[in-house]
Order: sequence, then structure tokens, then C-alpha cells
Amino acid sequence: MTGEVVVLVHGLWMNGSEFGVLAHRLRRKHGFDVQVFSYPSLKGDFTETSRRLGQFIHGLAGRRVHVVAHSLGGALTHRVLADDPGAVSGNVVLLGSPLSGSRAADGVARWSMLRPLVGPHVLGELTGGRPRHWPSQCAAGAIAGTRRIGTGQFFAHFGEENDGTVAVSETLIPGLADHIVLPHSHVGMLFAADVAEQSAHFLRHAVFSRNR
Repeated sequence: MTGEVVVLVHGLWMNGSEFGVLAHRLRRKHGFDVQVFSYPSLKGDFTETSRRLGQFIHGLAGRRVHVVAHSLGGALTHRVLADDPGAVSGNVVLLGSPLSGSRAADGVARWSMLRPLVGPHVLGELTGGRPRHWPSQCAAGAIAGTRRIGTGQFFAHFGEENDGTVAVSETLIPGLADHIVLPHSHVGMLFAADVAEQSAHFLRHAVFSRNR
């Protein structure tokens, strides 16, 4: 075990247990200590939740801290670093995080009866195509998927490669250190061996491996 810790931040409709396979691979094969930050993805105040994540990360002070965030968790991590750019001493990997806006979320937002299904965090943070740039000196790398399995495709016309929920272009924002596309669905990427390999490589080297 090294002195490096990875904080995993989950997305919508999840609680962190979905990270079991990824956490196991990061621990056993790559030697990271892995901690999961869990939060209510369908309720609460986003600012307060980001404050809690910031406190969680600061509680690991004295070690090199990385973050791997999935989907909505990427927006939460972005908020933490926008408020405190030095919070993360290591690097960040974003898994299918639509930081340039989510067309699927926009589609759901048009139907008042469906809005409770995605909650205030998604409606407030991922709709409207808000402009974002990476706000921190720590390196961020994004992984996008291209296997079209997911509910998002029922609410958005992508017209481009997507993971069933998020389009590849929606994972791109200015300031990323690197970006790669892998053949996985939005949820499937959490269980994929190459996603774990690429995440570990980026956390250590601030660049994804091109030996694929």
C-alpha cells in the first residue's frame, strides 16, 4: 500500500457500492488506498454536499489524494475545486461526467413529472449547457464511453458517439490534461478492466496510456 489515496465519488441513483470492482482493482493491482464518498444524489443542497466532499478530502491531509468521479460525481468534484482549487493534491479522473452539459438531463427537465426522478443536483448542475473549465492546477483526465446502453438516449437525440446517457462531446471542457474514449456504457465503465487500468495510469502520470 502506498501513501496515495483515491476518493471515489459516485453519480446519480448510486450510493458508492457500485464501485466495488473498481475499488478492488485500484487496491489490489495498483496499490492505492481507496475511500468512497457517499451522498444523497436525489435530494439535499449541492453546495452543502460539495462542502462535505471537501471536508472528506481535507480529512485525508498528509497523503497524496486523488479523485475518481463518475457522472454527476464529476460535477460535484468540479464544484469542490472551483471553491478550493488546492483541495486535491493528486490528480482527477472523470468517468462519463457531462461537465459541458447533459442533453439527456435537458430532455428530462422538459417534463415536470419526470424531474423528481433526477433530483435537484442534476437539474441544477447538468442542464442548460453551462460553460465550465477545469478550475484547478491538479491534472484532470476524462474517459468517455461509446456503448449505447442507458436510459439517457430516450430523452436526447445525440447524433454522435455516446454511452447511452452521455455524449462524448459532453465530457469535454477546456483545461483537461487528457481525454480518451473507450467502448463502454455509462454504468458499464465502472466494471471495465481497461477503465481501471487507464484511471490508475492517469492518477500516477497525469496522462492516459496509449499502449492499448
